[in-house]
Amino acid sequence: MHVISLLGMSKVIQTPMLKIWEWMDTFKAYIPTKTIDQIIYFEIEAVEVLTFIKEKLEEKYDLMEIRQLLGKTFLKSWEMLS
Repeated sequence: MHVISLLGMSKVIQTPMLKIWEWMDTFKAYIPTKTIDQIIYFEIEAVEVLTFIKEKLEEKYDLMEIRQLLGKTFLKSWEMLS
């Protein structure tokens, strides 16, 4: 299993850590994480999800639209992997 720290994720998707925490609060059901020793890490799939959120916010989608798109795009593909 590969995981990424908040700092690592910030560097990978070129977004401030505080912004990622805000997205975590808003979209936590869609962002795969793993807690290890009371520290939250991102699963590797979170790169794609957070990049998607970042792109949609840059395109001026509102939060509800993004939430709906995440449900259609990512939850279905994760169900197929299970």
